Amino acid sequence: MATESTGKRKLKGHTSKREPLTIMVLKRTGTVWTGKVSAWVLIVAGVFLCCYILITLVVIYQHFEFTRGQEVNRAHEAELTNALDAAHRQLERANSQIALLEAYITEKREEHLAVAQKDTVVPEPSFPELVDISQLTVTHQDRVLTVAFNIINTQKDTPISGHVFVLAQLKGSGHDEMLIHPSCPLNDGLPIDFRRGQRFTIRRFKTITSRYDLDGPLQEPLIVKILVYDDQGTVIFTKTVEV
Repeated sequence: MATESTGKRKLKGHTSKREPLTIMVLKRTGTVWTGKVSAWVLIVAGVFLCCYILITLVVIYQHFEFTRGQEVNRAHEAELTNALDAAHRQLERANSQIALLEAYITEKREEHLAVAQKDTVVPEPSFPELVDISQLTVTHQDRVLTVAFNIINTQKDTPISGHVFVLAQLKGSGHDEMLIHPSCPLNDGLPIDFRRGQRFTIRRFKTITSRYDLDGPLQEPLIVKILVYDDQGTVIFTKTVEV
C-alpha cells in the first residue's frame, strides 16, 4: 500500500520539461483547429514585430524630415529668386537714372560752354588806320587751306613796313588747335615774337598768301584772324572773319 501510494504521488508531480503552447482556432461552427507552437517561436516573432515597427517608425520620421527639408529649401530658393529680381530692377532703375544724369550734365556743360564763348568774345581794339585789307579769299582743296588778301597802305605818301600773321581755327576750338602762318609759338592766342611774321614793305598794296596743311575736310565754320605789326611790334591792324 505504501508503495502504491508513493507511485501515485510521483505520477501527480510536475515534470521539468516545458510543454509547447496549444493554440486553438475556431474555423466554423463546431470546427476547432488545434495546434501546438513553441514559446521560442512566439518570442522571436514578437521581437521581429517590435523591430519592424521601430524601423518603420524611423523610416517614416526620416521621410517627413526629408520632405520638410525640401520645403524649407524651396522656400529659401524662392526668397533668393525674389531678392535677385528686386536687385535687377534696382540696378536697371539706377542705370536709367545715371543715363539721365549724364545727359543732363552734358546738356548743362554745352550750355555753359556756349555762354562762356559768348562772354569771352572781346571786341577788336581800334588802331590808327595805317593799313587795311581787301579781296580776302579763303579756299580749301585737297586738304590744303589757302588764305589770300591784299594789304593796303592807307598812308598814300609814306611807305609802311611791318610783319603780318594769319591765324585760322575751327569755331569753338581752343588756342592749342589754332593754325598760324608763318609758324610761330602762341601765347594766349597771339604770336610770342612779332618778328617771325611775314615781312612786308608797301607803298600802295601787297598780296599776302598763307597756306595750311589739314588732316581732313572742314566740318565746322572756320575763324580767320589777320594780325599786322609795325616794325616796333605794335599791332596796327587786326581783323577776324568767319568763313
